[in-house]
Amino acid sequence: MKASSCQGLIPALSALTLLAAGCGGGGSSSSVVNPTDSLNEIDTSGEQDGIVPLPATVDARIRAVFDKYAHLDAPGGERVHFLGQPGVSDELLFRVKAVFEQLVTDVPGSTLGADKGSVLDAVAGLDTTIVVVEEQQAFDITDAPVASFVTFFDGLYASVDCSNVVQEGSPEFLNPDPQIDGTLSETSGILLRFGLGASVPQLSTALTAARISAESQGSYRPEAAQPQGLADSEYLGLILSVYYGVWAHDPSGQGTAGLDGAYDFCDRDAMIAGDPDAVALIESFFSPSQSFPAYLSSSFSGTFEMQFDPALAYTHRSRYLERVGFRGAVTGRINGNELNNTFLGGDLGDEFEGRGGNDKIEGDLGLDEAFFSGPSTDYTIVPLDATVTRVTDTVPGRDGVDDVRQITRLHFSDVIIDL
Repeated sequence: MKASSCQGLIPALSALTLLAAGCGGGGSSSSVVNPTDSLNEIDTSGEQDGIVPLPATVDARIRAVFDKYAHLDAPGGERVHFLGQPGVSDELLFRVKAVFEQLVTDVPGSTLGADKGSVLDAVAGLDTTIVVVEEQQAFDITDAPVASFVTFFDGLYASVDCSNVVQEGSPEFLNPDPQIDGTLSETSGILLRFGLGASVPQLSTALTAARISAESQGSYRPEAAQPQGLADSEYLGLILSVYYGVWAHDPSGQGTAGLDGAYDFCDRDAMIAGDPDAVALIESFFSPSQSFPAYLSSSFSGTFEMQFDPALAYTHRSRYLERVGFRGAVTGRINGNELNNTFLGGDLGDEFEGRGGNDKIEGDLGLDEAFFSGPSTDYTIVPLDATVTRVTDTVPGRDGVDDVRQITRLHFSDVIIDL
């Protein structure tokens, strides 16, 4: 594990504590103008990723530090704003927004997360702005433009350190010792402080109880005594990261996770056996798999595996992904997992194989191809409309029912069929 990947989490989380303390009343008492007023007028509807350059109509104190914008709409009509610094790529800004959106997406059948509209409304109601910074040093409050921004927003923002964001398909993700991805830790901390804690008090109570239980049993050893809000936030970020496989490649070699091995479990199975309260807490509100659209890095080439393979450390994480795709000129092959996957094609010809589950294979430009495990005689192929064809495997437990859209060819073990 790269030391810097974890060391950067603490300044970001500590900063969030200070920022959250500044927004307790839901607004600034010293500013006449709401700092997000000029952001609320930005139209992102024409952009595929919802990311646009900051227009000249945006307050100069914002434009002096940031150059790109995205937002998430809450049911009540308010927005959660996302700002990116010049050194932050659209890819990483999109990923931060997508992971945060996943955290506030309804999970049907869960006890506390079946309807998260009130949570998102609570976050947006505070005019919350998530600023994605190139690194913490690039957001130095001793810099005059940054200081002006901080004063202007008066606590109505939280920062995510882009150096802790690891995109699927990037060298940091594919490395035999993958960099620890801090996106879940940082976005879940923001969510807890800016809305989740107050709008779902049962979850907050359960979180505190689970953390205290883990500490008393000696399975969780935080670095130092902290205020309850920060302690709960760090514990939530850590257990979510473990649950979704971020630490499962066991970078410590001791089966632990977190700074200095603070948590005795590094993967989901170990959590289920050793910290069932944490697992129950997660599954009461969050999805058992990651549903955000995980677009592969622009640097990616080759084959991306989603099914767990002990020889590929990154598959500890990709095994929990539902939606993976290419964007722009990135191309290659994606092999799915046992979940109900959605595959997203890019501008060039791509290859997809579902490998279990009922999948949606969405082609785009270029010659996109779908691959299946058996001979064509084992499948039924039925057009559903002018663009979608349903391919059903009659062999139970193999390829399932896949809907393919804008796919040029179907590859079976005995034949290739042009659509």
